[in-house]
Amino acid sequence: MRLAPGTPLAASLAFDEDQAPLPVGRLGMAGGLAQLEWSPELIAAPLPISALLYPPEPGLHPARGREFEGLHGFLCDSLPEGWGYLVMRRRLSKLGVAIETLSVLERLALVGDHGRGALTYRPATAPSPDVDSLDLDALAAESTAILAGHEGELADTLATLAGGSGGARPKVHVGFDAEGRISVPEGETAPGHEAWIVKFAATNDPPDIGPIEAAYAAMALAAGLDMAPYRLLPSKTGPGHFASRRFDRPKAGRRLHMVSLSGAVEAPWRTPASYDLLLRATQAITRHTEDLHAAFRRMVFNVLASNRDDHTRQHSYLMDETGQWRLAPAYDLTYSSGPGGEHYLDVEGEGRNPTREQVHSLGRRHGLPDRLIHTIIEEVRAAVADWARFAEEAGVTKASRAEIAVAHEGVAARFAP
Repeated sequence: MRLAPGTPLAASLAFDEDQAPLPVGRLGMAGGLAQLEWSPELIAAPLPISALLYPPEPGLHPARGREFEGLHGFLCDSLPEGWGYLVMRRRLSKLGVAIETLSVLERLALVGDHGRGALTYRPATAPSPDVDSLDLDALAAESTAILAGHEGELADTLATLAGGSGGARPKVHVGFDAEGRISVPEGETAPGHEAWIVKFAATNDPPDIGPIEAAYAAMALAAGLDMAPYRLLPSKTGPGHFASRRFDRPKAGRRLHMVSLSGAVEAPWRTPASYDLLLRATQAITRHTEDLHAAFRRMVFNVLASNRDDHTRQHSYLMDETGQWRLAPAYDLTYSSGPGGEHYLDVEGEGRNPTREQVHSLGRRHGLPDRLIHTIIEEVRAAVADWARFAEEAGVTKASRAEIAVAHEGVAARFAP
């Protein structure tokens, strides 16, 4: 678990399991800041793997500050946080190691090649996988116990399957084949299987959070958003578990490099920001008009659908082996009242009650024609207005349906033509 003093951490990009990983560089620490030395191979490529802030040039490149635990923002994305951090901390505690005593580089070494995207780290020091059960209902019950401060026999299984998970909700990374059979990925997904994420309820979630997220996914697709394939897995003990196809794993043995908006522009997710930031970053990173329009549509959806948990880690970008960046599909879409009843990302300075006029103003500033802005708003409005149907089809309870409908109606009143 621990690195020998002075041992640098090597980072690589593993796009294809049939090819040797591309060396990215070496990491060390000095004065509490990570120092990154790009590899000659990456400089020769060159691939813009940090998206914006750290060009692949010779010399040492220190992290710009300590807000990302002294790391470069795009590397900090690899660290498990929330649920992933919790289960790793408990697993290490059973081995006699307090995760709080590990350096940030030692925590990256724990990620090894099981993190998000295509970045891998050597030496890898994670404990060997030890999976005892793939009963999703049992894993869901165990995750509830862990969140309550207890654990049973499946705690290690959850830690193994958590991968580089972030966010508060418990989740596991598994593989599904065409018949729905489940497998455990050991570095890569098994042949004939696709990589999926299965989510369980957090302590503050309603019991029907799985159906709610499934209804939101269907509603988002109807609104024209790009979404990864999803399914609602049946449960013997509750209303079902929401599962989503991993978009950083396009097929078995293949990976895409992934950086969040937070990591790309080094905007801490707990700090409120703006949709202007998302649109500017999207234009600068991908240089695709389609992605700018998709980011704008996502903003409109989050506002109209009352998804206020829209912080800077809830938006990401994907890069292929040629260095081409694109906006990642939307994810983690669900009803949320947000911090203090506000969106994490404001619209023209307004986080609590953004208006149609403010959405128009922001769109115009980014070059969207009025006709397109109007069309996007109306298409999203029509989809959200059909909430009752999506909710009923997904099995959302009447109580949740009604609560969310009231929130939608409050926003819709401000968006009437």
